[in-house]
Amino acid sequence: MSDLRKMDTTEGTNYSNYSVVDDENTKKILVIGKGRFGSACAQGLKDAYIEVGTDASLVQSNVSLVSATRFMSSDLSSMIEEIADCEFVVYCGTQLPNHSSKLARAMREAKKMSEGEATMEFIDFSNPDPVYEKHDVSGAIDMHLALTKKGDSSSTVMGNGNEENWSASDSSVDDWKVWKITEVGSLDVAGTEGTSRGIVYGAGVSDGEVPRVKMPGLHWVSAPSEKSDLFSEAHLRIMERAEMDRWWDGNVMGLAVFCFTAFYAITRYSVDANGSEPNGNIPMYLLDKAFAWTGLWMMAVSPFAGNVLALGALYNRFSSLPFLDKFVTLFSTILMIIPTIFFSISWVLWGIFRNYWFSPTSRGSKNPLYQTQFNLVGTRDGIEGSQDRLHSMLVDMVTLKGETGNVGFMYALIHSFLGFIVCDVAYKGYWFEPNGRLGWRFELSMTTGAISTTFLFCVALRSLFGHASWIKLKPIYAYMSPLGMWFAVVHVMAFGAKGWNTLFNKNYHNGQMSITFVSSMFPACIFLTHHFMGLFGTKKRVSDKTLWKNSFIHMGTQDFKAVCNRATVKTLEEESRPSCIKLI
Repeated sequence: MSDLRKMDTTEGTNYSNYSVVDDENTKKILVIGKGRFGSACAQGLKDAYIEVGTDASLVQSNVSLVSATRFMSSDLSSMIEEIADCEFVVYCGTQLPNHSSKLARAMREAKKMSEGEATMEFIDFSNPDPVYEKHDVSGAIDMHLALTKKGDSSSTVMGNGNEENWSASDSSVDDWKVWKITEVGSLDVAGTEGTSRGIVYGAGVSDGEVPRVKMPGLHWVSAPSEKSDLFSEAHLRIMERAEMDRWWDGNVMGLAVFCFTAFYAITRYSVDANGSEPNGNIPMYLLDKAFAWTGLWMMAVSPFAGNVLALGALYNRFSSLPFLDKFVTLFSTILMIIPTIFFSISWVLWGIFRNYWFSPTSRGSKNPLYQTQFNLVGTRDGIEGSQDRLHSMLVDMVTLKGETGNVGFMYALIHSFLGFIVCDVAYKGYWFEPNGRLGWRFELSMTTGAISTTFLFCVALRSLFGHASWIKLKPIYAYMSPLGMWFAVVHVMAFGAKGWNTLFNKNYHNGQMSITFVSSMFPACIFLTHHFMGLFGTKKRVSDKTLWKNSFIHMGTQDFKAVCNRATVKTLEEESRPSCIKLI
């Protein structure tokens, strides 16, 4: 007996509370899914142990691996035979909601016919994309509902072709444990790289409880107790994808702005257009101007949209505003004309690019990117409600402040590196005095550029670190960020303000306006408007406006509501069904 009970030394698994291993018997684990992840999972489970009994003893696993397609297409009697005596059914396939009813029926009957004390549990390792595989997100939820339902009124056929009835009392409706494991990859479950964390969600389980199977490559970590259920996992998955789509949207906007700025820079300076620079200088010298310009505009997009939204709200109640606020509103409108005109082409390009990039998110005949979230009286519209492209795009610009700011800094940082190369007499001879040193304007430009880069680098890092208390964030976003942007504006103006007297001179670049003027007026007018309205407190007059969500967050919220609604409908349907069941 001493040979059969020994200390386990499997590397990567903490067995401090489960030190006794019983090799007399094995417990069966069925892995459904023969893909890359399913095969890796089966590999890891072959070295796993299962906690059994009240004495915390461990029994070695006996793993069977089956193809999800073959298994789910087989008749119910074959499925029951395969599942019989399983301690765990592990799902690594796709389209679990489509198979949940049939699989649950097979598990319930297999558990009823199993020998001894049946403790069958279900583990879902599937990892559906909330956009491309959005109907699979509720797989574990559907599985738990199917396992715990009271009966099924539909008729089914046995493998011999005979229809057979089963009463509800014959089928197991005991509490089932359904687990959902996230944040693991194929190498993690296979245990090829040491120990990794697997975040555990569950239904029918206790707070802090984790699966009894001990995989050498995984350390189970229960999700926070208030967010450890299957619905919380679905919500987290959907919202994490929405956050990633926000980053994609910020990058798409950056590409749209860069396309405009690059086209403008090339047409103004290329020898084949309105300039004198050879086309061989396009890859670095001319595109460097586009990188700098894009970075400057991207970091000002959010306050631009905020100003436009504030002015729109002020005009909706213009007649009730005090005289001073009316004056501030009118003057701010004049200031915002130039930024709006300059940004219009980039805005249109952004709309075109994002429509193409996010076309897989389309639902029905309405584009959810531009969904109206509240009507004039503040009532939420459904996902197929009216569209408001202008307002939703402005809201997205404001709520993407972290993403657009970081994308803008990326372009600005590229410009900083290229600037070291361009700052040479071969490229910028007029920058230098006869003694070989920079003139005062260009020294001012370089200094303010360096200060701006340093300040904005701190802002970008803080944004990448994520959320924190406002006490910590205020010095960064309320002071350092505006200062960094103003230094960037001075950096650009110091280069070219001297030549602005030729802005519309047709003998100078055929009348195409200076890049330093067009690029700097956008943020300068935006920040002047922001400070001007803030000085007189005009924006506070519309602080009671209902806030819209970012389009992707709104879409994610609607998707999660759909998951909850489907679960509610299924629960109601099960409660209304007659208490008899017919099985294959």
